[in-house]
Amino acid sequence: MAITVNVSYPAEGVGLIAFADPPRNFGGGELADKIMAAVRQLEETGCRAFVLASDTPDYFIAHWSLQFIIDRQAAVAENGHATPPPSPRIFEEISDTPMISIAANNGQAWGGGAELSWACDLRIASESATYGQPEVGLGIIPGAGGTTRLARLIGPTKCLEMILDGRPITASEAHQLGAINKVVPDSELRQAAIDWATHIAKWPAWSLEACKRSLYEGLDLPLNAASRNESQIFFSVARRDDSIALMSEVQARYDAGQDSYDSIGLPRPGLG
Repeated sequence: MAITVNVSYPAEGVGLIAFADPPRNFGGGELADKIMAAVRQLEETGCRAFVLASDTPDYFIAHWSLQFIIDRQAAVAENGHATPPPSPRIFEEISDTPMISIAANNGQAWGGGAELSWACDLRIASESATYGQPEVGLGIIPGAGGTTRLARLIGPTKCLEMILDGRPITASEAHQLGAINKVVPDSELRQAAIDWATHIAKWPAWSLEACKRSLYEGLDLPLNAASRNESQIFFSVARRDDSIALMSEVQARYDAGQDSYDSIGLPRPGLG
């Protein structure tokens, strides 16, 4: 069956990238190219947040296509290259976009499927979903974030356990480890992810991008340098005319007697 990647706009500032490569959504070059094109389309239309979701039941991405990996190594051997020829890297494309990305795992996300999730900013999963890094059983290692991004999410001890053990973990276990943010009933996954993206997309695009940039840049810096970088980014956005206008509006609501929920525009606990 043909690979499909569909783009829609379920709310203001929100994009939905829904992909399918039945029956198991094995990742590969064509699927990656189409998802990357969809991400660029969302950037061009001014989206601030997007959901990456599968239209194939029970599979986010089973894992990256083994035949794709084998063929790439054959091409290397044939061309005499020491390393594979350069190719677009969907993982970096997802990670580097200024938009906030949310991976919605509806089933199996192993290998490159798990790593595509780690590349996203936020992760939500259905109760029946699983995550795994089984590459050790294939005679290889995780090659797109399983030893790097995942280690930053859950720490080296648990990351090493996952990549050496090879067995998948449940969505609940992933949540307890801090690998993912939320677990919801299977029937609620898509809408819950869209609702979350819709809430995030209410905020100014420049502050969303600055939050993301400060966090990711700081991960690779010593604490003092990360703090200085954070301060520089803070002042770069705090001096913006639109930021000053927004802060003035919120201050005026405080002055009028509103509480913090209403002044900032945050939903009250239990209401969203």
